[in-house]
Amino acid sequence: MTPPPSTRILSLFTLAAVGSVLAGCGADQQSEPEPTGSPEPALDGGEEALEDTEDNDDDADSAEEEEEEEAEPAEGFEEIAERLEELPGDVEALVVEDGEQLLRIGEGEPTPIASVVKMYVLYALVDAIDDGDVAWDDSLTLTDELRSLPSGTLQDQYTGYSTSVHDVAERMIAISDNTGTDMLIDLLGRDAVEQAVADAGHHDPALLEPFMTTRELFQLRWGVPELGEDWAELDESERREVLEEVAEEPLSIGYQETSRHDIDYAVDWYATTDDVVAVHRQLTERSAEHEELEDVLTENPGLIDEVDDEWWETVSFKGGGLPGVVTGTWEAVAEDGTHRNVVIMLRTDDTEDIADHREELFSLALDALIAGTDTEREEELEAAETATG
Repeated sequence: MTPPPSTRILSLFTLAAVGSVLAGCGADQQSEPEPTGSPEPALDGGEEALEDTEDNDDDADSAEEEEEEEAEPAEGFEEIAERLEELPGDVEALVVEDGEQLLRIGEGEPTPIASVVKMYVLYALVDAIDDGDVAWDDSLTLTDELRSLPSGTLQDQYTGYSTSVHDVAERMIAISDNTGTDMLIDLLGRDAVEQAVADAGHHDPALLEPFMTTRELFQLRWGVPELGEDWAELDESERREVLEEVAEEPLSIGYQETSRHDIDYAVDWYATTDDVVAVHRQLTERSAEHEELEDVLTENPGLIDEVDDEWWETVSFKGGGLPGVVTGTWEAVAEDGTHRNVVIMLRTDDTEDIADHREELFSLALDALIAGTDTEREEELEAAETATG
């Protein structure tokens, strides 16, 4: 799944973000290895993780060119809508404030959501905690069978590494840790996650049945692609049989065998913008009873720029990306109880310029969060100050 554009955003793989996620989460006392994943993880959390060292150019001209290419803020929902519709491919977008629709782009059709699907795993985890079957401070242990590929850091840990449920959940959401996601699915059971999809209000839970792990997705698309080539034509029972075959195959690929250009929309998780708003809103409401859940949801706000005089008290976020897919869901909550949800999902065949499209999407998402309020982006304030001398 893939991240944005600017280094100002709390990024998937920056050491600062990783360090904040690890702090105070009851992790094993062994030192944390630095992430060794791909500069462009095939399945990530919707933000630019690491710069591609092959394309790095530190000269002043390149830096100046990058600065010029940054997405400009949009003024109001009309411009946001126009620019979203100009993105290449299919765009589904929804902005809702306390039940009132402020913007909708697209037909409300199911679309690939990439790592945004991890919100359903988190929902299932909260169910298990509410039922007394799991506790936030319970310990989880990494096994070779659960090891996936980046994004994340847990894939680099040694077999037998243990850490808390809270830590794993926070990594899953804040840095879109794929191995952590699979550890939680293993703990909860695939059937429990599928039930959570239905309970969270997905309009057609069968679209996520069987609920793939991230490792299974990597295997179906890159590891043993012959098992995934007919995925779109298979019914649920046939897909479950395929996943049984996948489970017998070792994960013999590394991130080098994946590519941001390998589009395969069939092997993904599907939902509508309304589905994503529903699960995000319910998780936010449930965080009132779980301090740990609020920590997990708000660790990475997914904002591409700093803002001044923010109208909200908290912002939660989950992003996603696969080749040709960029997704993000944000929820801002004010002290007076106002909720604004922003969901934007792009499916495009233009993988060459995907970083630019991602930057535009995340920029417009921030504009949608602040449109019609007194909150302003810092770059707008700087421009105004410059203009007035």
